[in-house]
Order: sequence, then structure tokens, then C-alpha cells
Amino acid sequence: MRVFLLHGMARTPASMLVLAARLRRAGYPVALFGYSVSVETLEAIVDRFVERVRREVAAGEEYAVVGHSLGNVVTRLASPRLASGFARFIMLAPPNGPAKSAWMLRRNPLFRALTRDTGQHLGDPEFFAALPRPTVPSLVIAGTAGPRKRWLPLGDEPNDGIVTLEEARLDGVPCIEIPALHTWLMNRHDVFVVIHRFLQEPTAFRGDAVGSSDSLRKAAS
Repeated sequence: MRVFLLHGMARTPASMLVLAARLRRAGYPVALFGYSVSVETLEAIVDRFVERVRREVAAGEEYAVVGHSLGNVVTRLASPRLASGFARFIMLAPPNGPAKSAWMLRRNPLFRALTRDTGQHLGDPEFFAALPRPTVPSLVIAGTAGPRKRWLPLGDEPNDGIVTLEEARLDGVPCIEIPALHTWLMNRHDVFVVIHRFLQEPTAFRGDAVGSSDSLRKAAS
């Protein structure tokens, strides 16, 4: 099964190279997709991803998408137009609801300049309410190692330093919690193990909340 890897906002495809190498060693053909919200609209990024998949996926071929952070929003927006064969969707540290961090920064001139329309969408409840839901077997892997204090921007909620656990979860989609930070989640070996298992057997992960890292080890064994 071919696997498309989509990085997060303010990152590059290089951030997914460790995961890509592990997937290739496991026998998966890997395609890295890059974008920049500073120079492209979110709509243009989605259009390019749809076209990229169309060019690379052969008729009758199944494929998966593994996104990190904003890469999952791109995938969800693209999903109704993606080529047939989309069979697995794994969301690493996804914002599946309005992000507090983006809402707090929405009026910041530097944030607006660097993220353009994308940054504004990430704090908008109406945008997320209209976001297409996954229609293929999907899994959320969320980090919970972010600082937790009532006086911090994300408060006392479990979070990965950027996205809270509540923002990452999506009703009806299994969610695994890992004590990791947002930026490096994709580089963890235990995350790769779970991705590999899900690509092979998505039915091994059931329920809205699979649970913590202990459940992760059990689910991946």
C-alpha cells in the first residue's frame, strides 16, 4: 500500500523523513507532499494534493495518508475529491476542532502574515463544522506531554504543546494518547509501530478512545 505523508504548518517534508524511512524499510512505497501556507492559500494546497494523488495512484491501487497537524486538515478537505483507493487515514496531532492557539493568535500581525487564510481557518468553529469527515478507516494519535497549568494558554487540559487532546479527538474515530510533544510525534518508534499495525489491520483499533500509551503498546502488539 502506497503511503502519502503530509507535514504540518511551518514545517517541510524533511520533518517526515524519519517516518518515511521506517515505512520504506517495512515495504511501503512512500510519497512526501510539501506545501507552504506563507505563499499558498489553503485551497491551492488542497488542489495540488488532489492532483498529486491522481497522478501517482494507479487504477485499483489502495493507498493511505498519514498527516501531521495541518496535513490532516488538508487531507480532510481533499478527501471528497481524492482518487479512488483511499483506504487508511492516520492523523498525528491533528486539529479536528478550532485550535485555541490559532484563536489567540488570529489578530497577531505576524501570525496573519505568515499563515494567511490558513491561520484564520484554524480558529474558526464554522470552518471545522463544515470540514468533511473521514469515510475510510481512520485513527488519531495525540500527544499529551505539553505543559498543564491553569495560567498557561492551553490551561490544564492534556495537550501536546500546540493542540489539546480535546481538539485532536474526532467522534467515532479511535484515539491513542502518547506522552509526546507536537513537533516530534512523528519521529517516535512506538508511533511508527502503531501506524504499521493500523495499515495492516485497522480493525485492531476500536472505540472512540483507545486510551493511553499503555493501550498503545497492547494495541500494537
